[in-house]
Amino acid sequence: MKKLWIIILLILFSCQPDELMLVEPLPQYEMIFEETESSVVDGQEISFEILQEGNHWLIISDEETNSVVAKESFTSVVGINTRKIYTKSLPKKKLQLTLETSTEVLKSTYIFIE
Repeated sequence: MKKLWIIILLILFSCQPDELMLVEPLPQYEMIFEETESSVVDGQEISFEILQEGNHWLIISDEETNSVVAKESFTSVVGINTRKIYTKSLPKKKLQLTLETSTEVLKSTYIFIE
């Protein structure tokens, strides 16, 4: 009789549903300054890593005419920063994108506007 009770208890405990853990995938970032040249479309998010907090500028300039086409100032956080780039008003050619502080140019790359 004891064996029957043990078997029944084993069956009851072994029929418990398994606990599933859902693992959220980590977000994938396309680091814009890791490439020497990148193509950019309107509304695309660009990501870059900053090692210090403070005021930074993203500057898009045309090297042929030596002029600034667009400039955005923002307060950064330490780590990965993401910004959206809107290209409808930009000329469709190769431009230079730089990340700057008030004293130095931190990173630079070329972008092709599509």
